[in-house]
Amino acid sequence: MKNLLLILALTVSMYASAEEPRRHCYNTEYVNQQIQNDPQYQQNRAELENFTREFIRNAQVQRSTNGTIYIIPVVFHILHQYGPENITDEQAIDCVNIMTRDFRKLNPDTVDIIAPFVSIAADCEIEFRLATIDPNGNCTNGIDRIVTNKTYLADDASKLNPWPNNKYLNIWSAYSLLNSAAAAYAHYPGGSNATDGIMSRYDYVGSINSSSPSHARTLTHEIGHYFNLAHVWGSNNTPGIACGDDGVADTPISIGWDHCDLAGSICNPPIIENVQNYMEYSYCDIMFTYGQKARMHAALNSSISGRNNLWTPANLAATGTDGSPITICTPNADFTTNYTNACTGAAITFYDQSWNADVTGWNWSFPGGTPATSTDSNPTVTYSAAGLYSATLIASSVSGSDTILRTNVVRITDTAMTSMPYANDFEDSVSFPGVDGWIDNPDNSSTGLWTRVSNANTTPGGSHALKINNFNNVDGQVDSWITPSIDFTNVTFPINIAFKVANAQRSSTSDDELRVYYSNNCGQSWLATTYNKSGATLSTVGVLTSNFTPTSATQWRQENANANPVQNKPNVRFKFQNTSDRGNNVYVDDISITGVYVGLDEADELQSGFALYPNPSEGQTTLSFSLSKTSKVVVEIKNILGQTISTIDEKTLSAGMYENKLPVLTSGIYLIDVTVNNKHHIRKLIVS
Repeated sequence: MKNLLLILALTVSMYASAEEPRRHCYNTEYVNQQIQNDPQYQQNRAELENFTREFIRNAQVQRSTNGTIYIIPVVFHILHQYGPENITDEQAIDCVNIMTRDFRKLNPDTVDIIAPFVSIAADCEIEFRLATIDPNGNCTNGIDRIVTNKTYLADDASKLNPWPNNKYLNIWSAYSLLNSAAAAYAHYPGGSNATDGIMSRYDYVGSINSSSPSHARTLTHEIGHYFNLAHVWGSNNTPGIACGDDGVADTPISIGWDHCDLAGSICNPPIIENVQNYMEYSYCDIMFTYGQKARMHAALNSSISGRNNLWTPANLAATGTDGSPITICTPNADFTTNYTNACTGAAITFYDQSWNADVTGWNWSFPGGTPATSTDSNPTVTYSAAGLYSATLIASSVSGSDTILRTNVVRITDTAMTSMPYANDFEDSVSFPGVDGWIDNPDNSSTGLWTRVSNANTTPGGSHALKINNFNNVDGQVDSWITPSIDFTNVTFPINIAFKVANAQRSSTSDDELRVYYSNNCGQSWLATTYNKSGATLSTVGVLTSNFTPTSATQWRQENANANPVQNKPNVRFKFQNTSDRGNNVYVDDISITGVYVGLDEADELQSGFALYPNPSEGQTTLSFSLSKTSKVVVEIKNILGQTISTIDEKTLSAGMYENKLPVLTSGIYLIDVTVNNKHHIRKLIVS
C-alpha cells in the first residue's frame, strides 16, 4: 500500500502541552550518513521490507496472539558530567514502566481513543525489563553511568560502551543533542550494530524528576522507530506539509499533525486521521494500531540487527530478564564535590555518586583534610594549606564493596598574589602555567590542552605562545588555563586585559570559541569579562583547511577586554577558556593586565608601579598614575639600552589621578620611566 523511504528518526514528547516548544526529527542528515557510511544499510533495509511483507501476509489473523509476549532486555547508558543529566535510577525505571504500559495498552487514557480507532487500538504484546546481567556475566541493575563530555551535543559518536545490540536494547541519555531542536532519535533495524539503539535528552526520559509527564512518551515513539515504524504521515520529519503514508494498512493516510485535532480530516475527507497515534507529533498520542503491531512483530522475528534474538528464552536468561530472582549487586563507587578549586579554609562537600546498587555504608579518607576520615554519606572537609588533594571512598552494600581513589580531586590555593601590573610573554619556561597557575582539563583528554609552543611568529623579540590544538580536538571539549593570583587591592578602573590572538577557521561554519573569565575566590566560581569571540569573529586569517600555525606577525590581532569589576579585589585569577568546535588552532600571547592605582604616596608607587594600557600595544598607549600629594614628576621614554628617546612631561603635579596618551611609537621594546620626587619607576612597553 505504501512505499516506505527508510529513515532514522528523532522525536519530541508526544504528550506535551500546546505551550511547550516542539522538538521534531532531523532524519535527513542521519539517512544520508547511514547510506554513505554503511554500504550494507540499503540492502539490509530491503531484505527487512521483503520479510515484513511475507510475515504480515502469512499472519492468519493479525489481532490474535500466538501466546508470545516479547520481553526486551534494556540497558540505560547515562552520559554525564555529574550535573542534572546524571538522572536517578528511579527516573530510568519510571521510563521503562511507561514503555511497557504503552506497548501493552495499559495506559489509562485509552478511554479517550475516539470512536473510529477504538476497534483497532492494539495491545502490542511487547514488554521491557532492565537487564540484571551485563555482557560479561556480572550483576547489573541495567543502568550504566559514564562520565564524559560527550554528554554535550550528543550524536552517534557519543554512544559509548554499547552492549551487544542482539542482546539488549541500548538507550543512551545525554545533557543535549547535536541538533538542539530534537529530544531523541532512534535507528531503524539494518544499520551499524555499534550505534543501534536510542539517544535521548535526559529531560525526556520518563515522567519524573528532571523529566515531566508531558515528555513521558518520547521513548514510546522512538521505540516505534526502533521496531521499524515510520511516522504516520510517511517518511519525512515535517508534518502538515503533504499527505503521506507509513506502509501500515490500518492507519489512514495523514498530513501529519503537530497539534491535537481529533476531527482532523484533510487527506481523504471524511476519513478522520489517526492523530492519537504514538507515531504522530500531535501531543495527544495514546495508541498503536494492529497493523503497526504486526509490522513491529515482523521486525522482532527478523535477523536484521538481531531483533529476533532479543526475546529468546536463552537471551532472557543470559541478560537476567527471564523473571528469575534478582540479585543485589555490589556498587560501583563514585563521588563528586561541590567545588574542585577553592581557597584555604573553604568548605568542600563530597557527594556519594555510587551506582549499580543501593549503598548502605561509606568509608571516606581525606589525606591533609579536616576531618581526615568519615563514614557520612556526604561529608564536608576543609583544608588549611594550599595543594592538590586526593580522596578515597569505599562504598558498600549487602553484597560487597567497591573502592575508588581520585587523585588531585581538589585544588586548594592560598592568598599568595602577584602584584600589578601583570605581564606574560611566555618566553620563560616557568611562565606557563605559572608558579601558581594551572591547566583545567575536566575530561582528562590528552588532546586539545593549552600548551606552550615555540616558533609561533609572535611579537618582535619573542617566539613562544600558548596554543589549543582544535584541529585534532574533540567537538564540544572545554579546556582552560588559569593565571596565577593577582592583587588588585588599591587598583581601580580602567582595568584592561590586553593580549594577542591568532586563529583560522577550518570552514566557514567552524565555531571555536575563546572566552576570558575572572574569579576572586581561588577559582571556586567564575564571572565573565567582556571578551567572548567565536567563529569568524575570532579568526584572524579567515578560513584555512590545513592545520594552522601563524607564519607572520600580521596573522596576530591585538585584543582588549574590560575587567573593571575586579577593582580593589585581592586574589584575582583569570581563565582563558577554549570551547572546541573541532575547527582550527587558537594561539594566545603577550598578556598584559593593567589598572590605575589610587591613594598611593611615592613609596607605595615605587612598590606597586603604574599602569600602561594596552601593553603590548599596536602604537598608541595610555599612561595612568595617581599621586597622594604634590610631587615633581618626570615621564621619559627610553630604549632597551636605557637611553632617553623623549621626555614627555616634567612638572610639579598636585595630588590626584593622571592619564596621558604617549606618542605613537614604532615597533620595538621601550622602557617608560616615571620619576616621582627623584625616585624612578620603570616598566617595559612592547609595541608591535
